[in-house]
Amino acid sequence: MLETITVPKTYSNKEIAEILGCSPEYVRKLKSTRKDELVNLWTESDGETSWTEEGLNVLASMMSTNQAKEFRAGQLARRTQEAIAVSRSETNNEAIAVSDGSNIYQNEINNSSTRTGTETASYTINQGRYSQLPERIGGAIAGQMINDGALVRVDNAVVNGLLRGLNIGDIDVEALLS
Repeated sequence: MLETITVPKTYSNKEIAEILGCSPEYVRKLKSTRKDELVNLWTESDGETSWTEEGLNVLASMMSTNQAKEFRAGQLARRTQEAIAVSRSETNNEAIAVSDGSNIYQNEINNSSTRTGTETASYTINQGRYSQLPERIGGAIAGQMINDGALVRVDNAVVNGLLRGLNIGDIDVEALLS
């Protein structure tokens, strides 16, 4: 039987700076001036700082660069879509129905989440005015990201990342998709 070992992704100051649109010096400055907010979000080995995924997210929340704003919007969209997908895919749920007189809400509790191995709760609204809310919020977020040009940047990043992994130079993705 094969065993899968997951190694958490870490980021250097330079990688954080590239992702969030700032200088590595600014990342180091935040690390020293806001250390109370960044406890346990980075490690240091041989003088090199390694940031956790959560550290990247917290640093993004501290910055006001356009890239940091785009990163936060992308994270929110991914978490929203992930939450919707997980709540739909979990099938071994206990169901508790609650009624407020006009709507029936179902609280589903799964004692072993497929994502985290911890207890989770998700709420399914069976009828009423809020039944389409998750899809509408996800659509609004995606629409705003598309309007802001995020889709083109994501396409470029994915294709060029793949090409770098194959040791092939960058190409103009937008020209190919047009």
